[in-house]
Amino acid sequence: MKKKILGSITLLLLTINLFANVDVSLSSPAVYRGDIVNYTISADGTNIDFPKIREIDKYPIIGTSSAQSINIINGTTTRTISKTYSFRPDKSLTIPSFSVKVDGKEYKTKELKVEVLKPQASRYGEPFILEMRLNKKEAFVGEPIELTIFFKRKLNAHLNKLQLSEPKLDNFWVKKVDRVENGSEKDYIFEKRYYQIFPQKAGEFKIPPIEALIGIVQNSGGAFNDPFFSSFIQDLDWHKIYSNDLNLTVHPLPDNLELYGSYKIDARVDKTKVYANKPVNLTITIDGKGNIDDIKKFNPTIEGAIVYADEPKISSRLINKTYQGTFTQKIAIIADSNFTIPSMELKYFDKDRKKVKTIKTKPIKIEVIGGDKSISKSSIEVSPSSKIEAPKVQTITKTKIVKVKEKAYIKYIFLAVGFILGAGGVLSFYLIKNRVTKRESDIVKAIKKAKSDRELFNILLPYAKKDKIISNALNRLEENIYKSGKNKIDREELMEVFE
Repeated sequence: MKKKILGSITLLLLTINLFANVDVSLSSPAVYRGDIVNYTISADGTNIDFPKIREIDKYPIIGTSSAQSINIINGTTTRTISKTYSFRPDKSLTIPSFSVKVDGKEYKTKELKVEVLKPQASRYGEPFILEMRLNKKEAFVGEPIELTIFFKRKLNAHLNKLQLSEPKLDNFWVKKVDRVENGSEKDYIFEKRYYQIFPQKAGEFKIPPIEALIGIVQNSGGAFNDPFFSSFIQDLDWHKIYSNDLNLTVHPLPDNLELYGSYKIDARVDKTKVYANKPVNLTITIDGKGNIDDIKKFNPTIEGAIVYADEPKISSRLINKTYQGTFTQKIAIIADSNFTIPSMELKYFDKDRKKVKTIKTKPIKIEVIGGDKSISKSSIEVSPSSKIEAPKVQTITKTKIVKVKEKAYIKYIFLAVGFILGAGGVLSFYLIKNRVTKRESDIVKAIKKAKSDRELFNILLPYAKKDKIISNALNRLEENIYKSGKNKIDREELMEVFE
């Protein structure tokens, strides 16, 4: 019997000795969903070969770190090396056993269980409370919704640092409002933060809880038991709290629309008469309430004209808890004959009438001076029932040709008139050529002196149709100005075109 007990003790000591050089630990055996778990393997020895772990139970390793310590006890030196693997599980799991080689010997780590808990919302009566609220439970796609976050703390609860997470919502566009309110209710002090959220698709949605990290200095007494010094020389003890979650129903808009609200549109030009190949500047302005940031860029097509559309600029603001703003877009149009700027159209779901509404601008006719005077299509509309008769063929009648004898002095009159007209034509050509040459010489100087891509773009814009080299340069300049491009422009090549 004693031999059996002794044998069991010997086996137990061998087992303890087998695992004495290798140990495993967790940052916490239970975490909330989305929290990081730190799994650490520690070993005592000189030559340690840790396992290469890329994932744990299909959860990828998002970071690793190493640490080392040396201990000297009674003249004996030991070295402990540890390696930590971090991962983020969303359900409970068991970390399997891994192999570790220490000074040529192989050891097996023990299995560890990790329990993943569903976040519990903070409740009234606790020192700290985090709460979310919506101003409506149902909305349409694109309809602005006010999301308010409350952080509350009891009057006698102190904190040294607060880290409040931002709401991250799939299928929603989230805009933080530059407004924070402070106040008190009952035995709590609160801070209110506001967000505007815009649903991008229809469906039933659950807005997940957000979290807050609360840092509190742990007082250790002594000469520096002072809040000011404590914040510098002591570590913070962090506590995490969660908010409630929210449910929201989003209804689709008809005709697959994405724009919701109430809007007004306006289109204006800087001139209605322009010289050929000179730009007309069109400005489109839209004012309204709703998801104005979702208005798409206008790209009008005008036959026989070159159109350069800038990126729109949107300024938004919150007035009386209503999200509203202004959309502005500038468009330059160049042509060498008369043209009409077409009507600009905006289609949206009207928030007041609860139906689809289309607003339009009026067409704008532009007269081009000194260009092609070709007649454009008639603006008179003809109904399908109207008949257009073909013109009558004119009857050709025979006439008798009578020869008249020409007097001699008539020939000299025609000769003199022809000479005068010829001389006038040569003189006019010479003057026009000199004027064009002078104008082109001025352009060459302007190209040399242009200090920016935008300045060079404005100089070349009226001559977009003159040469392919100019149009290519304008395209590269447009990328530099509006798309942060870094295209190099050959100014010598441009100057040769005008020289």
